[in-house]
Amino acid sequence: QSAMTENARQDIGDYNAQAAAARARILGTQTGISSLQDKLPHLSESLKIHKSKCEDDLQNIESQIHLVERDLKTLAEVSKLNSCNINLGTTLLECKKKRRHPHHEKEGAVLSFLTFGHQVMRRRARQLRSQDAQDALQQTLAEVASMADGTENRTRTRHRRRPVAALQTGHRRKHRRHHRAVPAYGKPPTACTVRSKPTCDTLLDKFLVMQATISDKADALRENMAKVQSMCKATEGSFEAQMEQMQTRLQDQQAALAEATKIVIEAEEQSRMTGQSLQRLQQEAKRMAEQCGQSLEQISQEICNIKQIRGELYKMEAKRPFIQDCEVSPWMPEECSEPCGGGVQKMVRSVVVPASLGAACPPLVMKRRCNVQACPTDCSLSQWGGWSSCSAQCGGGIMERVRSIRRQPSSGGRPCEATSESAMCSAGACDRDCTLSEWTRWSSCSKACDGGFQVRKRDIGVEAKGQGSCPSPDSEVRLQYRRCNSAVCKPKTGDTLKCKSKLDIVLILDGSGSIGEAGWAKVKSLGGKLVQAIEMGADGAQVAVLLYSGPKSWPTYRKCTGAVTGPVDLATDCNLNWVSHFASTADTLASAIGGLTWPKASTLTSAALATAEAELRTGRSDASSLVIAITDGKTMDPRRTTQAAKSLQTKARLMWVPVSRSVDLEDIKLWASKPVADNVVLVQNFDKLDTVANVNRIIADACPEVE
Repeated sequence: QSAMTENARQDIGDYNAQAAAARARILGTQTGISSLQDKLPHLSESLKIHKSKCEDDLQNIESQIHLVERDLKTLAEVSKLNSCNINLGTTLLECKKKRRHPHHEKEGAVLSFLTFGHQVMRRRARQLRSQDAQDALQQTLAEVASMADGTENRTRTRHRRRPVAALQTGHRRKHRRHHRAVPAYGKPPTACTVRSKPTCDTLLDKFLVMQATISDKADALRENMAKVQSMCKATEGSFEAQMEQMQTRLQDQQAALAEATKIVIEAEEQSRMTGQSLQRLQQEAKRMAEQCGQSLEQISQEICNIKQIRGELYKMEAKRPFIQDCEVSPWMPEECSEPCGGGVQKMVRSVVVPASLGAACPPLVMKRRCNVQACPTDCSLSQWGGWSSCSAQCGGGIMERVRSIRRQPSSGGRPCEATSESAMCSAGACDRDCTLSEWTRWSSCSKACDGGFQVRKRDIGVEAKGQGSCPSPDSEVRLQYRRCNSAVCKPKTGDTLKCKSKLDIVLILDGSGSIGEAGWAKVKSLGGKLVQAIEMGADGAQVAVLLYSGPKSWPTYRKCTGAVTGPVDLATDCNLNWVSHFASTADTLASAIGGLTWPKASTLTSAALATAEAELRTGRSDASSLVIAITDGKTMDPRRTTQAAKSLQTKARLMWVPVSRSVDLEDIKLWASKPVADNVVLVQNFDKLDTVANVNRIIADACPEVE
C-alpha cells in the first residue's frame, strides 16, 4: 500500500510538471547549470571520503570486537586455572619495570603493576590484547590484593616483600629455579615481590565480575557497530539522493522543447484522476492502521486478562507461586537476502529473563519479506514540454519545463536524461520549529515533608516542520520542578516515621560479596526497620522482598543472561531469592529478613530489576508501585542494568539507596526515576546505613503520606 501511495504521488507530480511545462516556454539560465556542475564533483568526493571513513570505522570496531572476544576466551582459561580444584596457587606479585613507551612517560620512568605468581597463569594473562582487558585485569588484581592485605595474617607480613627467588625453596625451588617473575604483559621485570595471597574464592568472584564487564564491553561494541552501519547507510543514501536530485536538475536545465496544449489537458486530467486514487489509498491506509492498532490493543488486553485469570486460579488453589514469564529483547533485523524484487530478512532476539513457572519464551527467530521494490528499470522519455509554475510557496521551489517520463527509472536503473530545465523561485525558508502547549497545572507534592517536588510540563501542540527543531521532553522549557512541603518531618510517635501511603513496594536487598560481612548485617538491619516503618494492610502498603546476588561461575552467568539455552534455576543459578512475595504482615517479614543467609556472590542487578518488574504484575490496580533497591552500586553488568532500569521506570517508581563513598552516582542517577533528588538516598558507609536518620530519610522520600 505504501508503494502504491508513493507511486500515486510521483504520478501526480509528473502530470503537474507536464501541464506546467506545456504552459510556459522560457530558456533556463546558464548560471544554474554552472552551479550544479560545480557542486556535483564536490558531493561525489564527499561521498567517497564518507565511504572510506565508514569502512575504517567499521573495521576498527570489528577489530576491537575480535580482540575482546579473544580476550574473553583467555579470561575463561585464566578463570579455570584459578579454580579451587586446580592447585596452582593464588600468590600475587608486585613488579616494577622501566617504561619505554614514548606516548606515556619519559624514558626511564618506573611502572609498577601486579601479576600472578604462577608462570602458567602469567603466560595466559600475557595473551590479553585489548587495552580494556589489560586495564580490567590490573584493576581486578589490585582490588583482590587490597582485600587480601586487609585480612591476611600479620605473621605473614614480613614475608610479603621478599624477592621471589628467596621464596622458592625445597622441592618447589627445584622446579622453579629457571623461571623468572613475568608481568601480566610486557617483558620480564628486573624485580618482583610477593604482594599478597588471596583466597581462591575471592579471586574467582572478582574474575567473574571482570569477565562480565568485558562481555558487556563486547555487547556495547556490537551495538555501536550496528549504529555506525545504520548511520553510514543513512548518510550515504542522503549523499546519493542529493547527487541524484542535482543530476536531475542539471538535466532539467538543459531541456529545449515544449509540450503541446494537448499534453496540458491530458496531464491535468490524469493528475485529477490520480489525485482521487491517492485520496482513496490514503483513506484505506488510515483504516488499515486503525484496524491494526485495535487488533494489537485487543491482543495485549487478552494477554493481560489471561495473566489475571492465571493468578486467580492459583489463588483459588491457595497457592502464590512466583511466576516469571519469559522476557525477550526487541527484534534485531539482519541483512535482507535480496537487494530488490523481494527477499527474506531474518529477525532475531535474545532472552532477557528466562521463564520460571510462567509462559515459555516465544520464538527467537522469524523471517519477513524485505526489499519488495522492483529491480532496476531504465527511464523512457517523451518530447519536451514547457515552463511550469513554482513548485513550492516557500523553502525554495523550481520553475521548470519538462518532457514527460513515460517510464520512471527505479532501483538504480539508467536515470532519465534532460527531463527539464529549471530556475529557482520562492527561495524564502519554510522550516518551522514546533509549538508547545500551555503549562499543565502543578502536580501534588511528592512528599509530605522534608522538601518534595511539584511538577508541570508542556506537550507539543504543533509538530516541527522541515528542519525545524523541538525541545526534548526533559528540557527546562518543557519540564519544570519546584520545591514544596519543606517542613522537617517529625514522627508522630517514637523516633521513626510511619509510611501511611497505599503502595505496592518491592524491596530489593543486595547480598553480593562486595558489600562485606559487616555491610550484609547492616543491609538486613535496614530492611527489617523499613518493613516495620511501613503501615501494611488492605488500605495501606504491601511489601515484597527480593534478596539478590548473582551467579558464581562464568557458565552460570551465561545461563542467567540468556547467552546459552537450557533450564535456569533463578534461585540456585542466579541467586535471586524471594524472601516474600507481596505481604501485609510487618513483624513476620522483618523476622524473615533478619534470618537471611548471606549469598556472598556476584552482583547481577539487571536480573533483580527484571524480577521485581515481574512481581509488580501481581500488585493492586488502585495502589502506586514503588521499587526500593539497597546496594553498594557495584553491578557486574551496567549496560544491562541500565536497560532493565529504563524498562522498570515505565511500570513503577524506582528508588535507590546506594551505600559507599566511591559509588558511581552518574549510573545511579540514570537508573533512578525523576526527579533524582527524591529517588536517590546516598549513604556514605554501611556503618550508618540502618540509623534512625537514614530510615526516616528513605521513608520520607518513598511515601507521600507519613506520620
